[in-house]
Amino acid sequence: MEEKIVSDRLTRAINQFNQEYDSLIALGNDWSTWDDTNTFTENINEEYIQANLQYESLRDININFMFFYNKTDSLVFSRVFDFNQEKEITLPNSLYSFIYDNKELLLHHSNYNHSHVGIVLYNQKQTPLLICATPIVKNNKEGPIGGTLVVGRFLNKERLNYFENITQLSITINPLLYNSSSVLSHDTFSDILEKKIYIQPVNGTYIVGYSVLDDISGVPILLLGVGSNRDVYNQGLNVLQNLFIFLFITTFSLVIATIVILDKFVTSRLTIFTKSVGEIQNYKDLSKSIEIDGNDEISRLGKNINIMLNSLQNLWSMKDSAEISLQKKIEELERFKTITIDREIKMIELKKQLNELRLKSGEKM
Repeated sequence: MEEKIVSDRLTRAINQFNQEYDSLIALGNDWSTWDDTNTFTENINEEYIQANLQYESLRDININFMFFYNKTDSLVFSRVFDFNQEKEITLPNSLYSFIYDNKELLLHHSNYNHSHVGIVLYNQKQTPLLICATPIVKNNKEGPIGGTLVVGRFLNKERLNYFENITQLSITINPLLYNSSSVLSHDTFSDILEKKIYIQPVNGTYIVGYSVLDDISGVPILLLGVGSNRDVYNQGLNVLQNLFIFLFITTFSLVIATIVILDKFVTSRLTIFTKSVGEIQNYKDLSKSIEIDGNDEISRLGKNINIMLNSLQNLWSMKDSAEISLQKKIEELERFKTITIDREIKMIELKKQLNELRLKSGEKM
């Protein structure tokens, strides 16, 4: 989203330059398609200068300079005004040399409607210019082309401020050069030349989108920068931060709720279950039962253990009964033994005594 916003703003800035080109073409055609201009190119006269080329006239249409070339590509008249200094100035000869060196592009025209507009950076240390070259013809566009009218504006800080006020953007331009002191890396510089657009965050609150502006001959010449606050990015960070906080609180609450639920429905019941089993083990009392409420696995386990305890208690009771019965039988056997065996022993003893008595009685008899 942030890249799309910056890209859209770059497009707005480029469109503003295109509107500037259209404005220069309209002004150039308005002045060059005029009998007075055609006559002035052939015969310089003071009346034309006084009526049309004064400071106020050019300031009203926001044109910093006008160059009049005749049909032999010779500069017959020029006028340059600096509206900040409010006076006429002269431009370096290198600008005129640049125009003459590119006369095939700027001063030669294939037809009456031909015009050439764009940026000129004739010297890296000088202010870039926005210029438009249009053929000078009569009002009815009949007859030969009488020369070329070059009109233009300074692409200075004041003009950029004007662009910023219209587009509500922060716009910068710099010569498209790469050196060791450049704010752009070599890879970034290459990407801009290749893709014509590059977006680079400066810090957490500011981002800049870069694009290239071609000069009047179509060669990339200026680096256009459009800055923007990272409102979308920071809003996204806030949303993510709030989301993380919400997830943390939700997770923490779920953990606490899970612990409470486990303690109430599992852990505490297992504790009661373990305690009951321990009491049965310690007191060896199978008559005790495990009291677990509910209808889940733990309660069913408690019921099964209670059933097992009842079974063990019954078996234990049966064992006790069998032991008691066996003990009684043993005691009965002991009594029988005492009665029968002792009696037999006494009978044997008695028989012995009788025999002895018989023997003694026989001897006497």
